[in-house]
Amino acid sequence: MRQIALPLFNPKVFLFSDIIVHPGISKTIGLLESALTEVSHSNPVPKTFLLHGPSGSGKTMLLRASYEYFKHLSQSTYRKGLFVSIADQMSDEPTLEMLARFGQGELSAVNLVCVDDVDKISGLESNHLWSLWNRLLVIGAHLLCSSSVGPEALFTANPHLRSRMLAGLSLELTPPDDHTRVLILDKMASKRGIKLSQDVINYLLSRKSRNLKKLEELLDILDEISLQERRRVTLRLIKELESELLL
Repeated sequence: MRQIALPLFNPKVFLFSDIIVHPGISKTIGLLESALTEVSHSNPVPKTFLLHGPSGSGKTMLLRASYEYFKHLSQSTYRKGLFVSIADQMSDEPTLEMLARFGQGELSAVNLVCVDDVDKISGLESNHLWSLWNRLLVIGAHLLCSSSVGPEALFTANPHLRSRMLAGLSLELTPPDDHTRVLILDKMASKRGIKLSQDVINYLLSRKSRNLKKLEELLDILDEISLQERRRVTLRLIKELESELLL
């Protein structure tokens, strides 16, 4: 049986140019680009943003693209952005606990914190978020979050956090249609240097998953094995991996 040697730490870098714009996210991208430009120059914009929508609507990709966009804009102003991934336990990015313990000097240069999957925060993590949030407000920094649910369904056991989230700018995302999924899958593959035939694209979407995050994971596996074995990604390879329970 094959063994797949995937990297333990592989933070994804997404840019707005990597994103296939469709009606479910088009207005949000425009608002984010405008708001982040203002944030990078410390102009008055909402302090809290929440991207929310069902799985596969592009929340994480938009959050990471926003983070990269802010880093690019703030290069000349010495402003700093930070990214926290709640659901990714293998990430080498900072945790909420680490950020809550930052000294005032460390935090003073921060102007944007992105937190992915805030709906998965529980227990002590919510206390860390509350502490960090209060300190960000003092220094005038901004918080950009993602969630699978809207602000009214977040932190129901913590009215302070919930009211803060409700007071921010809420941006709802909706998943792409099937035609756009084809374009997105093809672009994700091209970014990895993979050429997918139409029959492979159709098979992945009809037989494996229509969820973009799951499709991204499948592409990572296919990319790794195709490099290891110096084979093109074909239906034959996919079915071999399925027979070995690797895909």
